[in-house]
Amino acid sequence: MSTMTALSRAEFTLLGRNRVLLFNASVIPLVLPLVMLIISSRSDDGLTDVGVGAALEFFALFLLVFMVYYNMLSIYATRRDELVLKRLRTGESSDIQILLGPAVPSFVLTVALGLIVGAVVLAFGGPIPTNALLVAVALLGGAALFAALALITSAFTRNAEAAQITSLPVILIAMAGSAMLRDVLPDSLSRVVELTPMAAVSDLLNLGWFGTTTPGDASIGFAATFTEAGMPLLVMLAWIVGSLLIARTHFRWEPRS
Repeated sequence: MSTMTALSRAEFTLLGRNRVLLFNASVIPLVLPLVMLIISSRSDDGLTDVGVGAALEFFALFLLVFMVYYNMLSIYATRRDELVLKRLRTGESSDIQILLGPAVPSFVLTVALGLIVGAVVLAFGGPIPTNALLVAVALLGGAALFAALALITSAFTRNAEAAQITSLPVILIAMAGSAMLRDVLPDSLSRVVELTPMAAVSDLLNLGWFGTTTPGDASIGFAATFTEAGMPLLVMLAWIVGSLLIARTHFRWEPRS
């Protein structure tokens, strides 16, 4: 058995033993989107693209910010504080394997929950995705992005309790990037917010599902979505690469003095 496989199995075992964390990671991201779909489907207009778009965006926000980012931040901070990371470095595992291990359950849950939400949307009579590949890129790329942000934030987080404070800037920036909020912002401010992590995820998700960055507008078609996805893909890639470069120099393996 490879070292990475052993670390991944250990992470799944720990997740399964922590019922509260497992519930928060696997159930909470589904609740609000499901409620929104039910409410939208029972409205006079029925289930609209706008209603589906809102449900999908809240799902992505809860999934990436709270299930991926916050949970991984807490894990890194706790294991550093308990000297687990330091002990792992004395074994056969490489630094990359040690840091990737906690991310494996998050990526698996991202895929599983994404498939569940997609099936629920279709079951409610929602639209079929215009470009499913972009939907997958939005969720998996978003998971990688927020995992990288967790690495950076952990460098300034003394322990799991402190994560409640140090995570706030990233959470607020992520919320500001939602398409619903950007629609009501002045154009000058909206263009700035488009460069934030969640904005890239939201635009790719909407392009993939509806063929447009604004649910309710006419779809630009399958082929055109690849061209339109260029800018949000660049933004996402820039955040991932930049975050990993910063984490490489600032990540702490031992407790802060």
